Amino acid sequence: MASNSETSNDGSNGGDPTSDDLMFEMSEDGGDSSEELHKNPSEEDVENLAPIPPPRQIPELLIARTLALVPRCHYPKLSLISRAFLRVISSPGLYRRRSVLGLTEPVLYALIGFPYSYERFSSWHILNLNISESLREVPSLPPMYPGSSVVTFGYNMYVIGGLTGLNQPVSTVFVLDCRFHTWDHLPSMHRARYRAAAGVIDRKIYVIGGCEKRHDDWIEVFDVDNGVWSTVPDPSHYNSNMPGGGFVTSVVMQNRIYILDALRALVYEPRQGTWQSWELGSSQLMGFWRNPSCVIEDLLYSFDVLCVLKHPIVVFDPVEMVWNPVKGLDGLPALRYSVCQMANVGGKLMVLGTSNTTYNDTWCIEITLERREGGGIWGTVDSKDIVLISGTSPSIDLSCSVTV
Repeated sequence: MASNSETSNDGSNGGDPTSDDLMFEMSEDGGDSSEELHKNPSEEDVENLAPIPPPRQIPELLIARTLALVPRCHYPKLSLISRAFLRVISSPGLYRRRSVLGLTEPVLYALIGFPYSYERFSSWHILNLNISESLREVPSLPPMYPGSSVVTFGYNMYVIGGLTGLNQPVSTVFVLDCRFHTWDHLPSMHRARYRAAAGVIDRKIYVIGGCEKRHDDWIEVFDVDNGVWSTVPDPSHYNSNMPGGGFVTSVVMQNRIYILDALRALVYEPRQGTWQSWELGSSQLMGFWRNPSCVIEDLLYSFDVLCVLKHPIVVFDPVEMVWNPVKGLDGLPALRYSVCQMANVGGKLMVLGTSNTTYNDTWCIEITLERREGGGIWGTVDSKDIVLISGTSPSIDLSCSVTV
């Protein structure tokens, strides 16, 4: 999955939070008032201070400038102060200002299902470690079809295709706005797709396969800026060898879409429309790549379930074409790595998985990665917490990060 963030420049001094746009005038003559700020006020000064106005009388511009500097974890409570606070917190302008100031935050989303539940499909859960140490469901986001493909771009998640309850693939596409947890339909694709490969490159969403191949519409591309789907003719002989034309997983590295099916790996370069293929046994890429996996700084991370390289997490360098273990990860919880999920959250590796001993416990492990001298990758466990306890063992179908 691909994750890109956008920033804009609204003339606020390059995003400096001390710019004139956000500073308050502290003295009438406009001079340097830093000395005055650090003086202890006398009793007379305190008595002469103007009273703080009630929240309903605070100008919304002042609220917006102040809230832009406040961590999002405080927004739910601040939105209860007054309608003016709620309007500001619910406005797209606040996100734009936070983006300019470099104060947006990566948040982890997970698609979780529960066996024997009355819900047919998995539902979205969110984990923001700045707010709490537990996964919580987001009821305003719709349950997703099995086999959907998900990509992230800025503050949006795009959910593509999947199967309905009748086991019929659909061409439906949802866009989820993670600032406000709202959603909408996008124009449908030309073809219904299940387990398609997908990735974001050059502000375009490429969707490959998930259906029987026809040369004129096996690849579709959605232009994020104009909101239009178009087909990409592909006369190559490459196809999926899985039933229905789906794939195991896909990622984006080096502006190319890496695609994994049961017997080989494919690489599609959309700018030139060219392909590469590695059959099982012909490349190291197939050695450890499986679902789940994720990309951080153009390196592919996956699980070594059998610990062949003596470590549970391994990393693939697409330049050197070799897998290496991520060292330094001693003392990890005993997880069922075959059903864990990975995500790139602000450059850190996040692992979500259920316990190998107590199936009802879902853990989140936060790992900082470091490239050391000699090229090896080392990991440091920043936190490891139980984030979900349920009556049945949940299935974690997907995890991804969105910047809000």
